[in-house]
Amino acid sequence: MSSPPGKLKSFFVSSAGFLLDGYDLSVISFALLFLPKELHLNPLQEGLVSSASLMGMIVGSVLLGLLSDRMGRKKLMGFDLAIFTVFAITSALSQNFLELFLSRLLLGVGIGGDYPLSSSLMAEYSPSKSRGRYLVGAVSMYWVGTLLSAVVNLVFLPTGGYFWRYSFAFGALLSIPVIVARFSLPESPRWLISKGKLSGEGMPTQEEENKGVRGFLDLFRIKLLPYLLLVSTIWFLFDVASYGIGLYYPAIFREFSLPSNYEVIYATMIIAVGAIIGYVLAEVAIDSMGRRAVLLTGLGVMALLLGAGGLLKITGVALVPYFAVFVAMEQWAGAVTLFYPAEVFPTPVRSSAQGFATAVSRMGAVLGVVFFPSMVKALGLSSSLLVFSVTSAIALGMALLLRETKRKELEEVSLGLKEVKSRQ
Repeated sequence: MSSPPGKLKSFFVSSAGFLLDGYDLSVISFALLFLPKELHLNPLQEGLVSSASLMGMIVGSVLLGLLSDRMGRKKLMGFDLAIFTVFAITSALSQNFLELFLSRLLLGVGIGGDYPLSSSLMAEYSPSKSRGRYLVGAVSMYWVGTLLSAVVNLVFLPTGGYFWRYSFAFGALLSIPVIVARFSLPESPRWLISKGKLSGEGMPTQEEENKGVRGFLDLFRIKLLPYLLLVSTIWFLFDVASYGIGLYYPAIFREFSLPSNYEVIYATMIIAVGAIIGYVLAEVAIDSMGRRAVLLTGLGVMALLLGAGGLLKITGVALVPYFAVFVAMEQWAGAVTLFYPAEVFPTPVRSSAQGFATAVSRMGAVLGVVFFPSMVKALGLSSSLLVFSVTSAIALGMALLLRETKRKELEEVSLGLKEVKSRQ
């Protein structure tokens, strides 16, 4: 199927959702250095606030993924970010733990819903020969959002202890033009084909698009369930380490490396630049080396670096370049685990599968975020890195079972309940 018109526009307005996700999760990670004192949070409340949006993403990704397959991608593309906007504002206005926790939780519902929507739309709009580049480019916007959050924190930090309110509110402002732009997006042609609402020369047939799959429950049939669990578990294991460490970079630098708040922000910016460089390299490799090779390289390097850091007991200023290199290669794994479900499941359940996998991955993220501080306190940073090295190594072994999807049409690589012979 040839690439539909508007793929560049769909790329920018879809990837903006990942930018907002990166901004949101990174802005809270620095704010957590101040929130416990300002809102009188105990350690349990601090952990709940830090993971609240991830918890919300579990609900939002499944719910909006399911609705996207039933109602279409376009109808929900602005709605999910409207949820984000409202609760980003209430987060900024929160006066106590309960208000902040609920605001962050509901904000996460909107961000979580954007994952299946944006991933599905981007996969369905991208040409097969360069689909990997479009998908990796979209995911890379997460770290652009992270970098932006550090800049915004740097700007507002001189305003005093409540600077985080301005940083939270700025996230809401960011989302407004994106919502407006999303209203003008056309519906995904592949979704229209799957529903029998579009046909034509050079397009796959409805039968080719659907492959005998009708709806969400078909994901749990024997032909699809093993692969759904495989991609979800790999993503889960990746997120345990990725978020377990990633959400605490400011805290790690503050405790083990840098005493100044400004130095912590600059170090966070270096981490974000490292991640963006990693994505640039992945952009070059994803459609030539292929998804499996990029994923295996990323997970392998993650396991090696985490193991080396734990055994060498790295600390001090050396943590900044160490984590910059780590996060660069981490993105090779992160990009593929995020968009892979959107490639290997057919159109009628593409968003549902992506939403399910996202929800499972966020459970891993919550696990890492909630237990990492306690683990560091009980075992130390070095031993904690070794634990995450093991989870990355397990994900690496499981990733060997994945199929390759590079340079192939979605109807060719997607799994189904029956084989459909594509037209030549």
